[in-house]
Amino acid sequence: MPPASGCIVHTLKGCEVMRYALIPAVLMSVCIAGCNLISPDPAAVIPVEIPETYTHQTDTGTSGAGEENQAGGWWLTFGVDELSHLIRTGLGANYDLKVLKAQADQALADVKGEKSNLGPTLDYSLGGEQNDSQSKNSGQSSSSDHDHKYTASLNAEYTLDLWGKNLADVNARELEYLAALQDLEDGALSLSTDIADTWVDILSVRTRMEVLTRQIEANRMTLKLQELRFSNGKATALDVSQQRQALAQVLSAMPLLEKEEKQLVNAMGLYLGQTPGTPVAISITQFPQTFLAPQPGIPADLLENRADIRAARMRLDAAALDVEAARADLLPDLTLSASAVFSSGSLDLLFQNWVLSLGAALAGPLLDAGERNAEIERTRAVVREEVNTYAKTFANAICEVEDALVAIDRQKAYIELLEQQLTAVKMTLQDARVQYLNGQSSYLNYLEAWASMESLERQLVSEQATYVKERIALFKVTGRRDSFLNEPPFKETPAQDNHVGAK
Repeated sequence: MPPASGCIVHTLKGCEVMRYALIPAVLMSVCIAGCNLISPDPAAVIPVEIPETYTHQTDTGTSGAGEENQAGGWWLTFGVDELSHLIRTGLGANYDLKVLKAQADQALADVKGEKSNLGPTLDYSLGGEQNDSQSKNSGQSSSSDHDHKYTASLNAEYTLDLWGKNLADVNARELEYLAALQDLEDGALSLSTDIADTWVDILSVRTRMEVLTRQIEANRMTLKLQELRFSNGKATALDVSQQRQALAQVLSAMPLLEKEEKQLVNAMGLYLGQTPGTPVAISITQFPQTFLAPQPGIPADLLENRADIRAARMRLDAAALDVEAARADLLPDLTLSASAVFSSGSLDLLFQNWVLSLGAALAGPLLDAGERNAEIERTRAVVREEVNTYAKTFANAICEVEDALVAIDRQKAYIELLEQQLTAVKMTLQDARVQYLNGQSSYLNYLEAWASMESLERQLVSEQATYVKERIALFKVTGRRDSFLNEPPFKETPAQDNHVGAK
C-alpha cells in the first residue's frame, strides 16, 4: 500500500521536528518548576492560651494509671471481665463505629483518587469498520463493493505538577483521612465510656431495687405489727393508716426503677449493636468503688492525647493545603502527550501501518469571571473556620477536664456528707421509736425519720454510682490513647504510614 507508506514517512519527519521543538518547552518547565512562585500563606495563629496547670487540682486516687495500662484498654482498671467483654463487643458491632469506619474508608479512597493524578495516564482503543455498497446502472446491471478498516490506538498524557497543586491535593486528602481515623478513635473512646456508664447505671438501679425490696418488706412487717398493736389497744387507727401510707409510698417507687432498668438494658443493647430488648447478660451485683483513674497531667497534654483535637488540627492543615492548590490553579499547566495510531484494511497488517505523535500544551486561564479567585477566598475562609474550630475544641477539652476534676472532688465530699446524714437519721429514728413506744411522741415523727432513712439509703447508692461515672469520665476527657489500637475496628484499618505526603 504505497500511499500509506508515504504517509508514515511524512509523519515521522514531522515527529522529528516536533521532538526538537519539545526540548525548549520541557527545559523551560523544569526551570519554572524549580522557582517557588507560590509562597504559602502565613501559618494560622491559634486564638487560645494554654494554661500551665488546671485550676482545680484534686486527688483522683491514681498512681500513674495511664502508664500502667498502655498495653490494654482503660477498662482493665476495673478488673471486671464482664465489663471488658461488653466493651469489646461494642467496639466490634456498634453501628455508629461502623459508620465512622466507612467514612474513614471513603476518605482513604479519596486519597487513592488524588494520588492517581500524580502519574501519567495511558488509554487504548480498538475498533473495526465494514462498509458495504451496491449500485445499479441504466443497463440494470449492478455492482457491489466491500471495504474493511481496523484501527487501534494508544494515548498517553502527563500533566507536570509545576506548582505543587496535585501534591497539595494529595496531602490534604490524606490529612482528612487521618482526621477520619481520629474521629473513629474518639468515637471508640466515647462508646467505651458510654457502655461503662450504662453498666454502672444498671448495677445502680438493681442495687436500689434490692434496697427498696428490703424496705417494702420491712414496711409490711411494721404494718402487721401496728395492726396487732391496734387490735390490742396499743396503737390508734391513725397509726395504722399512716403505716399503710408509708407502705404505699415505697411500693410506688418500684415501677419507676423497673422502667429505668429496662430502658438502660435497651440502651446497652443498642451500644452493643443488638436489637433493643435483647437480654444483656450482666451478673455483677456491686459496682467497683476502687479502681485506678488517669492522672490529668497538664493542659498541653491534651494536644497529643485527645483524638478530637488531633482531628481538628489535621483538618486545619488540610484546609491550608487547599488554599495552596486553589492558588496554583491560577497558573498554567504544561501537559505532555504521546499517541500511536494503527490503521489497516487487514488485521495482519494492522500494526505495520502506524502514526506516532508527540505533543506539548501550555494552558492556563485568561478570563473566568473571578471563579478561581473566589475559590481562593472560599478556601481561606475555610482555614479561618478550622482555626476557630480547633481553638474551640481545645478550649472545650480543657473545660471538660476542669469540670471532671471538680465533679470528682465535690461528689466525693457529697457522698461523705450523705453518709454522715444517714448516720444521724438512723440515730433520730432510734430516738423517735423509743419515744413513740413510751408514748412521748406521735407515730408520725417515727414515720418521717423512717421515710428519710429509706430515701437516703437509695440516694446514697445512686450518688456512689455517679461518683464511679465521674471517674470514668476522666478517661474520656483526658483522651487516654492506651485503649484501642489492638481492638476492632482498628485492627482492620490500613496503617497510617502507608500513604504519601502525611504531615
